[in-house]
Amino acid sequence: MINKQEQEMHNRIAALKTEAEEMLNRSAGDYLDAEQQTRFDAITTEITGLVKGIENHRELMALVERGSVERSSSFNVPGKDTRPALAGKAILTRDQSMQAWSRDNGHTTDTSSDDGDFGRYLRGVVTGKWDGSEYERSLSEGTGSAGGFLVPTPLSTKVIDLARNQAVVFRAGAITVPMQSQTLKMPRLIGESAPSWRNEGAALTANDLSFDTVTFTAKSLDRLVIMSNELFQDSDPSAAGVISNSFARQIAVELDRAALRGSGTSPEPRGVLNTSGITSTSHGANGTAIANYDWFLNAVGAVRGFNWEPNSHIVAPRIVNELAVLKDSQLRYLEPPASQLPSLVSSQVPINLTVGTSGNTSEIYTGQWDQLAIGIRSGFTIRFLSERYADTGSVAFIANLRADVQVLQPKAFAVDLGVI
Repeated sequence: MINKQEQEMHNRIAALKTEAEEMLNRSAGDYLDAEQQTRFDAITTEITGLVKGIENHRELMALVERGSVERSSSFNVPGKDTRPALAGKAILTRDQSMQAWSRDNGHTTDTSSDDGDFGRYLRGVVTGKWDGSEYERSLSEGTGSAGGFLVPTPLSTKVIDLARNQAVVFRAGAITVPMQSQTLKMPRLIGESAPSWRNEGAALTANDLSFDTVTFTAKSLDRLVIMSNELFQDSDPSAAGVISNSFARQIAVELDRAALRGSGTSPEPRGVLNTSGITSTSHGANGTAIANYDWFLNAVGAVRGFNWEPNSHIVAPRIVNELAVLKDSQLRYLEPPASQLPSLVSSQVPINLTVGTSGNTSEIYTGQWDQLAIGIRSGFTIRFLSERYADTGSVAFIANLRADVQVLQPKAFAVDLGVI
């Protein structure tokens, strides 16, 4: 039986979801502006907190009925840290999750990584089957699809973390900048004068540091994700991770491409390749085949020449194979130099670029990758396309994520062009 306190929480959830649905319907398929998005985020956070509050209240009532606690007792989460580790963090490294950041900064009250699953949420939206997915169902009640489903923060941050784990630039060391508004400014050091010697009693020479800012502007990334009906119809809730990983993989692919090769022409972010100030080296009017490891070593030297310490290369899969089959004049395989950095593989580095008469060239990216920052809003929306792929037995979603890319220090990167 639902008591008065729990009923009030249910009523509040219904009112919030009605407000969210009306906002989506008014948008008529257009994206929400910054003020509307902020309100959406606040609604999602409050709903999540209320749902968790209902669960906690029920657990407390069960303890009261068993006589384990006094009726006047309050419910506390055992072992919960009252000073969250990621509270106030402006940037996240690879080992710090968006899910934990969102929780520690009060954007969701989830205290367990097991609460909620994006795949079960989509399965319920598509099939109407919510067995084993009561928590996800409580988040979806009252949400309409006219302007897309706003994925609840606890679920969306899990997908974003999965995408971060799969994107090569994050594996290389790129940092994440959580964005709570449409724009965000981050200071960076652009110059410092050298220290100087002085005579006893002589005046000190001022050695100032010079700073400017980089501005992240959340840009809309739309990704069409197509899945078979069988995946939703046949998968039980325990297999829902397949769906989450499929969404994450699609997002990761485009984040990699934009971070490496984004044009910078609105609305696309500007990636490493098109950032002014990086070290760029061309290899011949028509491109040149790799003969040894010199280009990799020279790129490392170029980055170090500007007092940055590169940690890896990012290359196309073909390049790794070309290095593996290099031979000397005696047809013995070449051993990589001891100082050779790891090469991470990304399918987003093309192998069909035209340089002069060659149409099969590629690129090599070398850098200190923590000087590449990806700004990401913690939530995203999905639009369910129920009929478009019905003739192939599939369903489709358009996922909309808002993000941006900023190269914090261009001299920390080098790109080799015309690589055959």
